[in-house]
Amino acid sequence: MPPYRLPLYHRQSPVVRCVNFLCAVLLTLVLIAGIILFVLWLSLRPHRPRFYLADFSIPNANRQSGLANLPVRFAVDEHNPNQKIGIYYEEIVASVYYGDQLVAKGPVMQPFYQAPKGDTPLLGQLTATGPAPTDPAWGRFSGELSAGNVAMRLLLTSTVQFQVKMWDTKHHHMKVECDFRMNGDGTLQQQDKNSQCALYF
Repeated sequence: MPPYRLPLYHRQSPVVRCVNFLCAVLLTLVLIAGIILFVLWLSLRPHRPRFYLADFSIPNANRQSGLANLPVRFAVDEHNPNQKIGIYYEEIVASVYYGDQLVAKGPVMQPFYQAPKGDTPLLGQLTATGPAPTDPAWGRFSGELSAGNVAMRLLLTSTVQFQVKMWDTKHHHMKVECDFRMNGDGTLQQQDKNSQCALYF
């Protein structure tokens, strides 16, 4: 039986060692570049703005002749959470609904720029077009109003653009939806004050 022999160690050629060294350097550079790009992406990634329903009222909503021609007032607080990214807003249009019934609609804010970490109050005043006593929804609306618990919805629509450093992102169509309940006197219920609205892009 032949004696056991250890395998001979074959020394790598200088070419192989050079190729291995270059591959290691290249992989290290790719890893470092990936980490840098990830950190930049986190710091420059735009965060969506936040909207809070501060107030809403329809004075004299409990009159028997319907809501037509009554003023519809609301206040929504907008907050930009980004530290280095501003937001351009085009004209903001507001719509107020009772179920599927459109109560009021119209522009409430001209185009403006929101600075980073800034807050902007959106104050709207519209004129109600219904429901009127002749509308099918009036009976249900007046009943809920007498009970002091009317479910309403405020929609804000606009087009926004984020300003990242010296360049602007693409335009985004924005819809803000605030669901709330109204008291019998046409004011916002206390539990819905400063509630956050849903945001859709």
